[in-house]
Amino acid sequence: MIFFSSIRQLSESNLLHACNYVLNIFSVKNSKYQLNKLIESHLESNSLLAVKDVLLEYGIESVAIRKGDYSYSDFETPFIVSIQQEGWSNANFAVVTETDDQYLYYLEPIKNTIKKISFAEFGNIDKGIILLLDDATKKDEKDYAVNRKDERIQSVIKNIPIYLILFTILISSIDILSKGTSITSWIGLSFLLSSFIGLTISTILLWHEVDAHNPFIKEVCGGSGKKMNCDAVLSSAKVSFLGISWSTWGFAFMATLFFTQIIYAGQLNQLLVSSYISIIVSPYIFFSIYYQGRIVKQWCPLCLVTQIILAVNAIMGFVFISLDYINIYQIDYYSIVTTVFLGLLFLVTSYFAIPILKSANDSRDYAKKWKKLRYNPIIFQAMLDKSEAITVSTENLGILVGNPDATNEIIKVCNPYCGPCSKAHPELDEIIKKNPDVKVRIIFTASGKEEDRATAPVRHLLAIEQQLGNQAVHHALDDWYLAPDKDYEVFAAKYPMNGELKQQSDKIEAMSGWCDKMKIRVTPTVFINGKELPDHYSITDLKNFF
Repeated sequence: MIFFSSIRQLSESNLLHACNYVLNIFSVKNSKYQLNKLIESHLESNSLLAVKDVLLEYGIESVAIRKGDYSYSDFETPFIVSIQQEGWSNANFAVVTETDDQYLYYLEPIKNTIKKISFAEFGNIDKGIILLLDDATKKDEKDYAVNRKDERIQSVIKNIPIYLILFTILISSIDILSKGTSITSWIGLSFLLSSFIGLTISTILLWHEVDAHNPFIKEVCGGSGKKMNCDAVLSSAKVSFLGISWSTWGFAFMATLFFTQIIYAGQLNQLLVSSYISIIVSPYIFFSIYYQGRIVKQWCPLCLVTQIILAVNAIMGFVFISLDYINIYQIDYYSIVTTVFLGLLFLVTSYFAIPILKSANDSRDYAKKWKKLRYNPIIFQAMLDKSEAITVSTENLGILVGNPDATNEIIKVCNPYCGPCSKAHPELDEIIKKNPDVKVRIIFTASGKEEDRATAPVRHLLAIEQQLGNQAVHHALDDWYLAPDKDYEVFAAKYPMNGELKQQSDKIEAMSGWCDKMKIRVTPTVFINGKELPDHYSITDLKNFF
């Protein structure tokens, strides 16, 4: 399990580890489940901006400055820096946890262990930008208990295949050894374990075809070093046979070898078949080593490990068929047919699955690029400029929430009983909490007539603003829109009003008249700085601009 935990840790993003470590230092309750969602949803998911925005979700404020001529000991720890060592294809984030006169301690981004290094050495890999952190306004993760529960469930689900495979290997190993501890049993056990290791490695090599830019793949494949470079080997000219990549052939071979050991655990007939096919494919070892060393002049670490496994299997095959009591007449031809069938099944499945998986991976990349374009402020403003403009003044209309002197104004035209309006309320509320330069004006479509059920709550909200002020009506709007059931009697009892209710008729009529002149036909209708929100954008999208 330590091996699989290490793989999972490597596959997790460096940014996730850095943010999680900082939050733990500041004793902020957080779950990797939610933290990873925030990172993946960020448009710049591997940038210093993403670090700032994600930490801000937990109340950790930060500011980026250039180190300049300052010493690392001049800065209060912890702080985050971007570093890049030789051989790394891209920079990674490191959390500096402690400094003294000459040394500092930091979370090494690849192995995720604390490392001590001198200021001079660290300066050689530091990119020169320091993100200072302030936890004065820190806050625990919203719905932390629920997220932790989801995280544990996801962890169990992800581990089920690993547990099943390990359990199957254990049962097969016990079955093999229960037949005795002769040399054939040890060879059978060796075939089982070596094929499992080979299957794991070939799966990683196969995934390289799907996503060669994955940080985990780059790390385990040797990155982009001068001599160790999987990309150079796996993308070279002669990495296919009969139009099928060697990675696909390797995966099909190792998968077939592994599953036949599981199905026919310790059976001499199948061991004989496994021995012969291991010997038959052994010449590929020499081709691969020659091709990497002399043609490409680069080495693929995982490919070399695969060759070692093939060599070990070939040696075991020679040993097995040389035993006195083993002869060709013991071959069960049904085992040969089963082995060939499984081999073709894995070969064909992986051959057709790779383009599908690659297409899905590319689609995610394109979707992210589209979102970056979509959320470009210049693009958004251009779309906004083409939208319908407000032609009737909104001065003194509705309820104003947020800083009244803010430069940006969002107008939400809504009905107090409108479901989408209720969903939009917390989204806009979050925007004005994070950005003091944004105010929200709420205009209601209530007609003012007594038979209109929207009239009563609108009248009450206007009375609360008049009598109790802006802050009180803000809380009242939360109470109304966030309530699961819109019960006016319950709401009115919480905010008792007297004669103020009768004073709101003119305000309601003014809002109703404005809605008629602007031909408001659906709620919520949103305007940004006097222009209607384009159809291609939703209220949720606004958090990317404000």
